[in-house]
Amino acid sequence: MKLFYRAAMISVTLRLTFSIPIKRNSSAIDARGVPLYAPNVCPENELLYPGETTSDWICDCGPGYLYYASKEGCFAAYRQGPCSDGNYLVFNSSNRSAVCSQTSCQDGFARYEDKCYELGKPNGPCPPINQGGGIFDVNVTTLVVECLRGTENLSLLNLPSRCSPGSRRDSSGNCRVVYK
Repeated sequence: MKLFYRAAMISVTLRLTFSIPIKRNSSAIDARGVPLYAPNVCPENELLYPGETTSDWICDCGPGYLYYASKEGCFAAYRQGPCSDGNYLVFNSSNRSAVCSQTSCQDGFARYEDKCYELGKPNGPCPPINQGGGIFDVNVTTLVVECLRGTENLSLLNLPSRCSPGSRRDSSGNCRVVYK
């Protein structure tokens, strides 16, 4: 008597998730936990947030991103995103939704006191950082542009390309002086 064994292919999907470094006082997190960057679980520009129970997780827009219903996706506030040329995506507080709004600024710039300034840059309409100023960007809590003081951009890619001589990048992505 011969025994035949049926070989079964087992498919394993690797689920990658990364904890996102968001300051504890940010409205992007709550007491239940920290949102996760899970690119194989959530669509582009979304993070995996803890839900009502410990086993419940929900994909939602990351800080500074707005859900645009007609395109069923999250897009950066004050950027062209899904909008036609000459428009950018903003939060409409009266109907609590993202809308395309006309702008005379090019993509990556926003109007502040009747002038266009580049987003994510120090100075511009803000006093110099060494004088207590900040970076002109979107406030992820209020979703309006302003001078942000003492803040860090939420980005996994905004690292300096090289650390200065005599220093090394630590596990948090900061350049630190190496003492021997």
